[in-house]
Amino acid sequence: MRALVYEGPGRIALGDVDEPVPATGEVLLTVEAAGVCGTDRHIVAGDLGVSPGTVPGHEIAGTILEVGSEVDGWKPGDRVAALGQATCGTCPPCLEGRSNRCHRPQILGMARQGGFAERIALPASCLICLPDGITDAVGAIASDAIATPYHALTTVGRLQVGETVVVIGAGGLGLHAIQLARLADAARIVAVDQSEAARDAALEAGADEALDPTVDEEPARALRRAARGATLVLECVGRSETVELGLGALAPGGRLVVVGVGTDRPRLPPLGMFIGAELSVHGSFGSTTDEIRTVLDLIVSGRLDVSRSVRRQVPITKAADVFTEPLGPGRTVVIPKEQIP
Repeated sequence: MRALVYEGPGRIALGDVDEPVPATGEVLLTVEAAGVCGTDRHIVAGDLGVSPGTVPGHEIAGTILEVGSEVDGWKPGDRVAALGQATCGTCPPCLEGRSNRCHRPQILGMARQGGFAERIALPASCLICLPDGITDAVGAIASDAIATPYHALTTVGRLQVGETVVVIGAGGLGLHAIQLARLADAARIVAVDQSEAARDAALEAGADEALDPTVDEEPARALRRAARGATLVLECVGRSETVELGLGALAPGGRLVVVGVGTDRPRLPPLGMFIGAELSVHGSFGSTTDEIRTVLDLIVSGRLDVSRSVRRQVPITKAADVFTEPLGPGRTVVIPKEQIP
């Protein structure tokens, strides 16, 4: 079958790979859509140590083609989205419903083959039913681009009504974080991004102000002025300078939630300031199947507007070019079929 194959740092190309075979407890999906996440770009750049020959892609929607042995509740023809990792199901976090913290995860597109392919075999435990009215493209990105900031804001960040929220990085994660913070009745939302297009998109998504951190010699001070006391900051970039910017913008007692993936090692503020102000830093990874169901319900109910969430859909035959292009607001989605609907 056809797939986009990572060939080494900076190289990804369309190639032929072996057909997947569903193991016990797995299903075989026809991949209908797969979102391109910033993590996929890190993989292709060679930043995350992924082995050449791997098929990236962890934002997946598909149709069940075949059901393996010991699978209940699913049948061929079912439309599904997928959690971005295969989990063990037996470790304490999995048993407690916190599968995003699984002790033995296999992240799609890294530890096992991902979704930039015509078909994929996945454990049935990864699947979430796609409701009628949600397109394959939106269903694919809901599992990460929408559910990940939902998890970061609500489960990790514990967003409260009336808080001031800063979102650093107004890409696929950040724009949905802005919408979700607005839905949660945040009092003030400030977006931060170097891109003018991203800042414009952030304002359309519901931000009260959108700041370019490069225009001020002291961006943290400028951000503190714009936010007027940020109690919750989401960092969606994954760079040391943006993590440090987020820390510098926090009001006393504030929380920084780091969502962006990267390899940098940011610095804490001086310990006296960090401790005296009772600042806290949290990592936030992915989401759970229950959280994905929640965001799908928000979409179906019309409370969450996804009309601008998918910027474009590209056929798999042209998708390798995506990784040499600059990021833009909204997700690019790969369509393995010959024709894009």
